[in-house]
Amino acid sequence: MFDRLPLPSQFDRTIIAGGTVLLLGATPVLVVLAALLVVDRITAPEFVFFLASAVLLASAAGVVLMKNIVHAALCLVVTLLGVAAIYLLLLTEFLALVQVLVYGGGVVILLLFGLMMTNAQDDPVVTDGSQKPFAFGVAALIAGVFIAMALDAQWGSPEAAIIPLPDFGARLFRDFSLPVVIVAVLLDIAFTGAFVNARRADAASAARGEARS
Repeated sequence: MFDRLPLPSQFDRTIIAGGTVLLLGATPVLVVLAALLVVDRITAPEFVFFLASAVLLASAAGVVLMKNIVHAALCLVVTLLGVAAIYLLLLTEFLALVQVLVYGGGVVILLLFGLMMTNAQDDPVVTDGSQKPFAFGVAALIAGVFIAMALDAQWGSPEAAIIPLPDFGARLFRDFSLPVVIVAVLLDIAFTGAFVNARRADAASAARGEARS
């Protein structure tokens, strides 16, 4: 279906078609939210929340359903930007900035670099494997934990509690220093593994070239 679109060959037809479908699907939601905002049924922060939530859920579904891993990574960027918008609504600008710079930028760029350095094909496709039932079980477990936390949470007043940035930094890098170090080590292992695999792929290509000559 995407190949029949009258687009230049330089354009990614899947991205253009997916963006068009997303825009057409988001237009009715945007119209309904705007109407509710005009009649004072919802506030402006609620309007932004529902709009960001709709984009976040749609892009998260794209991360799971896209067969092309590059397209899934681009959907992941949109998902992380939606999470950053939720952080802004919670008046946590620092977390929103970290979400955009570290996750929306660093992690996704690391993923794309890993794809390029492991000598992936021009059109890498995600295939089903034996780990699918295990992944489904882990996803169900995480969803159950989130639902239980939401139901058991003691929701406070809508007034924002402002925490000084030095106190936040002390909590992050002193009390929660171990998770930060673990994430840093995992990212370093992923990048090192991609580099090692790329070296092996280059060595194998060189060996095949010498054998042909």
